[in-house]
Order: sequence, then structure tokens, then C-alpha cells
Amino acid sequence: MANWTGGCLCGAVRYECEGDPASVGICECTRCQRNSGSAFLIGVIWPKENVTIKGDLKTYEAFVHGPDKGLYRHFCPECGSSVSITLDRYPEIRSMLGGTLDERVKVKPTFGVWHSDGQEWMRFPEDMELHADYPEGTFG
Repeated sequence: MANWTGGCLCGAVRYECEGDPASVGICECTRCQRNSGSAFLIGVIWPKENVTIKGDLKTYEAFVHGPDKGLYRHFCPECGSSVSITLDRYPEIRSMLGGTLDERVKVKPTFGVWHSDGQEWMRFPEDMELHADYPEGTFG
């Protein structure tokens, strides 16, 4: 098991993740489309204690599904790159954004959530498990 590394666009934020990810998935919800500026966001999941971040991050907090269900988008205050997501729903994990990894070619999503919000023109591999919403335990 090799460590994975990554960072923001300007290099002010760098991170290292110990071992292989627990899972890799995509999210097609409208918020992740806006956050990523694309048709979906790639989440590469590690246990929170396996991720070390160097540099300062700012956090955008959203409580779309209630006051105790926060979703926190962490980004570089210098270049604005989205780097990570944490959730009250799964406090033990940290989702690193796939495009921020140094070796992006290693990222192979196996599932997707909020496919019901996805772009109609988007096509995924036939063996990828796509969920219309966000089933319990999907990323956690």
C-alpha cells in the first residue's frame, strides 16, 4: 500500500493519504456540479485519521438536510481549489477531490450518487453502480 499525495492548484495546500482509499465514487447532485464546475465531483474516501493536510483551508458549510447534517467543503483560500469534503453524516471519513490527486490516473470510481440530478448526455461504464439518490452507507 503506497501513500497517495495531492494538493491545490497553487501549491499552498498539500496533503498525504496513508494507504489505499476505502472507496471512490462520484456525486452528480446539483451542489457538487456547481462546486466542481463540471457534470460531477469525484470523491476519494479515506479514514479521517489517514489524511494529513499541510497548509490552510477555508471551509464552506452547508446544512441542506437539517441543522445536524452539515456538509463542509474545504478549499484553498489562495487559489480557490476545492480539496476536501467532510460530513456530519460520516464523521470518520474525509473525501479528497479526485482532481486534486497527483496521480489522478489511479482514480477509478466504482459507484455514483444522485444520478437523478445528472446530466442526460453523461455516460458511465456499465459496471458502475449508479444510485438515484444517496443511500445510507454509500461513502461511509
